[in-house]
Amino acid sequence: MPLYEYHCPQCDSAHELLVRSEDQAPACPACGAQKLQKLLSVCASPATGGSARAEPAGPCGSACGCFPAG
Repeated sequence: MPLYEYHCPQCDSAHELLVRSEDQAPACPACGAQKLQKLLSVCASPATGGSARAEPAGPCGSACGCFPAG
């Protein structure tokens, strides 16, 4: 079962929910609302060995290069 992130506009809460099927819309666990907005998730990448230094994390929390050069 895939894990998706959702935002509930009714109670302004965010949740990670296991969804059995794309056909079924999950309900908000906080308020029970049926109209949730699916959020885009950042995928985890596997750690690579052999690097002595870690790249700095950008605003998105990864070393993707989205931070300003300084």
